[in-house]
Amino acid sequence: MKITLLAVNARYTHSAPALFYVRNALAARLSEAIIRLKQHTINDPYHETLLTVAADQPDAFFVSAYIWSAAFLRRLLIDLRQLFPQTPLVIGGPQAPWLDLPPGVGATVVHGPVEGLPEGFYTDLVAGRLASTYHGDRSAAFAMPYRDEDFSGELRHRHIYYESSRGCPFACSYCLSAAQRGVQQQELGMVLAELGRILAHRPRMLRFVDRTFNADPERALAIWRFLAAQPGETLCHFEIAPDLFTTEMLDFLRTVPPGRFQFEIGLQSTHGPALAAINRRVDLARAMTNLRALVAMKTIHLHLDLILGLPFETRESFRQSFNEAFALAPHYLQMGLLKVLPGTPLADKAEEYGLVAGAEPPYGLLANRWLDHAALSELYWFGEIVEAFGNNRYFCALFGYFRQQEPDPFAFFMELLAQCRAARRFGHAKTQEALSAVLAELAATRRDRALFLDLLRYDWLACGHRFVPAHLEPLPLKETRDHIWHSLPADSPPFFTPQTRSEFFKRAVFASFGRELLATVGFADPPARGVLCFLPEQEKGVAPRQRIVLLPEAGA
Repeated sequence: MKITLLAVNARYTHSAPALFYVRNALAARLSEAIIRLKQHTINDPYHETLLTVAADQPDAFFVSAYIWSAAFLRRLLIDLRQLFPQTPLVIGGPQAPWLDLPPGVGATVVHGPVEGLPEGFYTDLVAGRLASTYHGDRSAAFAMPYRDEDFSGELRHRHIYYESSRGCPFACSYCLSAAQRGVQQQELGMVLAELGRILAHRPRMLRFVDRTFNADPERALAIWRFLAAQPGETLCHFEIAPDLFTTEMLDFLRTVPPGRFQFEIGLQSTHGPALAAINRRVDLARAMTNLRALVAMKTIHLHLDLILGLPFETRESFRQSFNEAFALAPHYLQMGLLKVLPGTPLADKAEEYGLVAGAEPPYGLLANRWLDHAALSELYWFGEIVEAFGNNRYFCALFGYFRQQEPDPFAFFMELLAQCRAARRFGHAKTQEALSAVLAELAATRRDRALFLDLLRYDWLACGHRFVPAHLEPLPLKETRDHIWHSLPADSPPFFTPQTRSEFFKRAVFASFGRELLATVGFADPPARGVLCFLPEQEKGVAPRQRIVLLPEAGA
């Protein structure tokens, strides 16, 4: 029997762990089966994908359906049924029950984990008499689905997804987990052994799919200790609840070197009624304290989530949520649109909350009682502005200054949105040069124009550039370098020796700045004017930029 397992991922670097679980379950019961895994992306040309999937002419297709791939898969499954009218189409995954396939497609939908399917499913598969629906026992044991050869095959150059537990301890009303309470944890010793096998292959990214990884602090800390002690440079990603850190956990995280851990943190809102409406139980004061502690470590990449369009969230309350989240200085601040997923408690309250959502996946919100379509649209584009200007390493110094001086960052980004709309800049390339040009235009309207431009120049050079573009009113970099060449002695440790002097000046960039800029970016007791040296090597950290030193020179 030939079986094709298919997933359509959001991008090439992603992988679909479901395919590997299904492969192992099929191989254990159908030892003679020839099983092929095929991973495509939603950005692949459709017709070429169809040809590739159909080429093997298998005896059965098994398909993993997620919200982001649903539209692509629906089209693919309809066409596969036309090409293979008698071949079983088996669909599993979170989106499987809501693909809304035409009746003639005749697909079989699997609810629950493949490990929990009854033996009758495999008997029916071989006999060619599959029913329309099967249910897998959610309490069935599970184990890591990967084989050693996968890491040089289907998983090569891809993120590795791993679950040490299934289920979620919470019941947020917008999530499918709300209907499936309880958490099933793998035995800790087994988890550590499996992680050791994975890390032996030195993957670039290991993504834990456990929902609320730190819900069991002692267990989470044990796994973190194990991971941090392993050799290699694998970045480990975790979904985290911000209020569930213990003092012991934070103390340990301060010892983790940069580039090893990455946290995705669902804050969602700081508006109490909105959090209550989605059954999101969180201690906001403790969450904020923990987030500030994590940011201060400067070693863990922090991805903080807000949700646009929550019930009871008005424009003004969202403004407060954004300002409070922005003030925390996460490395990435995402504002995702609320999705009204079929089968969730939130969807059951659509009429009460006035929820208007897209009819097709991903079911994004279009309006509700508190935000009409125009207001929600404005906040969506606001989020795109923050994504373009804030979620990168381009303007760290500028936004650090804002966090100290701007009482209402929301208003600044709204002003930036208005400027981009007026100039029709949406759709343009989001390069640092293009974005800094927009900010330079905005600087002309500000009372702090001189410092604003200096911060843009500083950020530009801190990102490794060796010139300053015209829109930033270029600095006399060559003249400053020549001045420093003549003013510094031939032997100036720790910067250079007589033997390394020429190479040092060739590779470094020198720029003169006034006291206000120097103090703003963190140099203590700076001179009235000083020369900053932007060294060729980067600082270590989660947002690497050039290493910068203030030279022992009073002026330039």
